[in-house]
Formats: sequence, C-alpha cells, structure tokens
Amino acid sequence: MTPKDIRLANPILGNLMLAGVAQGTQMAAQALFPRLPTALRGFQLGQMGDEATRHYNTRRAPGAATKQIKISWQGKTYTVAQHAIDVPIPRELIQEADEAKRLNVGLNIDISTIAVNTALQVLNLDYEIEASDIATDSSVYGANVLALSGGTKWSASTGTPVTDVRAKAEVIRKGTGRRPNTFVLGAGVLNALTMNPEVKGYLPSTNLGPATLDQLKTLLNVPNIVVADAVVTGEDGTVSDVWGNNAILAYAPPIGADGSGLSLGEPAFGFTSWMDGHPFVETPYYDRATKSWIYGATFERTPTPVRGSAGFLFQNPN
Repeated sequence: MTPKDIRLANPILGNLMLAGVAQGTQMAAQALFPRLPTALRGFQLGQMGDEATRHYNTRRAPGAATKQIKISWQGKTYTVAQHAIDVPIPRELIQEADEAKRLNVGLNIDISTIAVNTALQVLNLDYEIEASDIATDSSVYGANVLALSGGTKWSASTGTPVTDVRAKAEVIRKGTGRRPNTFVLGAGVLNALTMNPEVKGYLPSTNLGPATLDQLKTLLNVPNIVVADAVVTGEDGTVSDVWGNNAILAYAPPIGADGSGLSLGEPAFGFTSWMDGHPFVETPYYDRATKSWIYGATFERTPTPVRGSAGFLFQNPN
C-alpha cells in the first residue's frame, strides 16, 4: 500500500499507516553482525586465538608421540538486552474504522496490523542505529581505518575505490586468514561508487550508465554488498542517514537461523546475540486510563564487535 492509497478523510489513520510503511528499506545490521541464536540472556562463548594460522611441524615418525597444540581458549561474554515499545490506539479510532468497514467505506485497513508493524519497525530501526554506532566507531578497528578527503574521496574524479577496497581486503586477509565477504555502504556512498571514473573504466565502453551492484561485486571481489537505506528523524524533524558517510568492509561468517554453520575458529567481525523467538508481538490489552488498546512488541538482542581486524572502515568516501 502506498500513501496515495490512504483515504485523506481520516488523517489520523493516514498518519499511522505512513508511520508503518516509512522504513520499507534495506537494513544492514545483520549483514555485519549475523544472528547468534540463544535461549539465555547472558552466556559465554569460547573464542580461539590465532593457533589455526600458525605453522607447525606436523611430521611424525612411526611410533612417536603426536605433537600437540596448546590453544589459548578465552571465553567471551555475550549479553542480550531487552528492547520494547507500545503503540496505543484510542478506542474511538477503532470504532470509526469498524464503522467504515461495516459501511464499506474506503479501504478496510486493519488498525491492529498497522500498530504492530509500527512497533516492529521502531524496534528494528533501534537495532539498526545501535549496530551503526558500533560499526562506524573507528576505535573498534584499531589501525584498519582510512579517512578519505579531497581528491581521494570516491565521489572525486581522482578517487580510486577499486584500488582502495582491494588493497584493504588484503589487510583483512592477512590479519584473519579470511577474505572479506561483506561491504556495507552508507546510502549516499552508492552513487559515488557507481559513477566513479575508476569504476567506470573497468566497464565496457558501451555501458554509459552507472555501474550495477553485480558489477561492483565483481570489481571489488566482495560477494555481498548492502546499501544501508535506513534514515532517522531527529527531534527537530531533520532526517539523516543512519549509517552516515561511511563504508564498512568485513568478514561476516554465514550462520543459519538455528545457529548452524557457526565455527568458534571463525574470525568474525561481530555477532548479534539474539533471543530465540524474537522479535515477538505482545498480547494487546485495554488501558482504561487512556481508553486505548495497547499493542506492543519486544526484541531482545545486542550487536557485539568481536574482532576489529576482520573489518575495515572507510570514512567520508562521498
């Protein structure tokens, strides 16, 4: 449903629907911080050192003892924080909607669905903002940060994003033994990349338009490129991109929804501790004080950086 489909005769209902569809955008939090399912709100997960990337003399003579490796096994504590929000719907609004349905007036908009969707989108946006705050913090990466300016920006005609990304991918590989598989772009960075002269120079001369995402994946040798479209509205009404003017290159291990595929030896950039069954919708209840039905949702999760060397932060590329 689009905003033009909403009956303007009911501005309250229209505003609710607009709130519900506002963030129909691509979120990037799970791309960098894959879901780590858990049934506990606090748990410890073993984390290996760099033993798997060291060279050992594994030759063994018949009858001789097998050489052993001492693994530095350090438990990392993960916690799950609870986030919840309620959306009150005045009974008068529900009565008006019910009457409209009875009379077959306009669209039969399910207000409870609107309320629940709004609550879920608020919680998802909060998760996205928290993940962005972590992923755009230069202190997480150690030396793996490149601040672009002037002619080195990817939006400049002299910018070299293909050279930059491929070079920093090698930094990640040498630091972790894994090639980065994920590239998150702040929404404004996409245009800078797709129209960059260096990028266009690798494309067929007949391709006069911007580079496609598939072409970027090939040029940059990154299988998963995520354009972070989410926006946030400030108290003064100013709208800004959640991920700002940043691009993050990282290795994010593929993990199934049930936790399958997780290896403790994987040098992951980060995880999201994610309570099983979340986010979930609360049972609606009636609040006599406000004469409203309360629809709520709860989301227990916490994104956590694990290994900064598995990521690289490009600041101000656009």
